[in-house]
Amino acid sequence: MGKTIKIGGVGKSPAIEKVNRLNAISSSLDAAAVLEKKVFQSEQAKAQERLNKRKQIIEDFAISFQDKNE
Repeated sequence: MGKTIKIGGVGKSPAIEKVNRLNAISSSLDAAAVLEKKVFQSEQAKAQERLNKRKQIIEDFAISFQDKNE
């Protein structure tokens, strides 16, 4: 259903026009889903990488965020 349906007669069939509109919407939603997936996957990987780097710095320099008065 990803292709536009054409008719050979004069005029437009309402059913075919509806199918064509639904195909366009479906294609747009699919494209948006793919873009969203790519953006969030790469962002999650970057966030995990930053978190790992911060943890490593904390370990390397023996940084403690605990209150000394406790």
